Amino acid sequence: GWENGHITMYKLVRSCSQGVLPRVAGQGVLPRVSAPLAARGHSTAYNLIEVGKFTAPKVTGNYDCGQLFLHKKLDYRGVILFPWVARVFSRNNKAFPTLFDSKLKKGEVDDIPGFTKESYQTVIYYQVLLDFRDCPIVSQREGITFLGQNSDNKFYTIPGIDYISHENVLPYEHSESIRDPIQHNLFQKFLEKKTDPNEVTSYYSTNMLHQFHEDNFDCLRLRDVHCQTTNGVKITVYSFFMGCRSETPTKEHWWRYSILMENVGDITVQLRERTWCIFSNADNKESVTGKGVVGQEPLLAPGQCFQYSSLVSLRSSAGHMWGTYLFEREDRKFINVSIPPFLLVSKVNEAQT
Repeated sequence: GWENGHITMYKLVRSCSQGVLPRVAGQGVLPRVSAPLAARGHSTAYNLIEVGKFTAPKVTGNYDCGQLFLHKKLDYRGVILFPWVARVFSRNNKAFPTLFDSKLKKGEVDDIPGFTKESYQTVIYYQVLLDFRDCPIVSQREGITFLGQNSDNKFYTIPGIDYISHENVLPYEHSESIRDPIQHNLFQKFLEKKTDPNEVTSYYSTNMLHQFHEDNFDCLRLRDVHCQTTNGVKITVYSFFMGCRSETPTKEHWWRYSILMENVGDITVQLRERTWCIFSNADNKESVTGKGVVGQEPLLAPGQCFQYSSLVSLRSSAGHMWGTYLFEREDRKFINVSIPPFLLVSKVNEAQT
């Protein structure tokens, strides 16, 4: 129904100005407050205000810096900063070389097969700023973590920055009645507001954003994305090299990885346990088992998602990891869900991968 014009987008707000973004079924159709909101302890005093109008998603071409959007799956508002071209390796793609995973799990890293063009898809991912007002509906406040340079070995985190695939962008134009389309302390530093003679407002990148991109290119670059669907749950994972910590006797190489788990089945599931196998190219292998992830055991109804990030360190400049999630279905049966193997690559050896 995009041919019929813009679809009005509404925000459900409380008196304290925090709230959620409900899905709008069509033009002029106001969403209802669902029962789960009360179950999560939210107030029932809500008002609807218009925050913008959806525009037609792009079938071809990329979105420009400054494009406002609603995340198709995680339901938060954001603004696009810049794009990355990523290779997406799906284990459900019949052209993917199964020998790649089996070799990695055996530690035979020097004998892993190469990739053909048929074994992956090239997908545009965008680095984006999240609206802090929508953080209550995001599983955790996403961000990027850096390791200080030179003698500085501290970790630094910039909250409210995420990566989103092109297909999950629902673009919209914000309502002029909303003074701040995105509430993030970097919004006005990274983006400049301009209004054309027709009084159409757009946002453009600033010199600070370009400098941020240039100075932190290696920590920001998204190269490869791995995904796999097992027993009705899809896992998507990607990693970033953060740097080395040299204050210890042996250098520690650090990576950040992000995981999106999505229930693509027809029955509710809840995460109970995780098991990781972490392999260092220095011939060290470690297995880690624990309850849930990041202190939570997310409950996923069909179509729901949960996203989180974590850190891992190795004593070598390269390695890989893979794992398994144990989910409990609503019928009390347990299922294993695979986390596909993915490489941990540093600047030291990325030219060889």
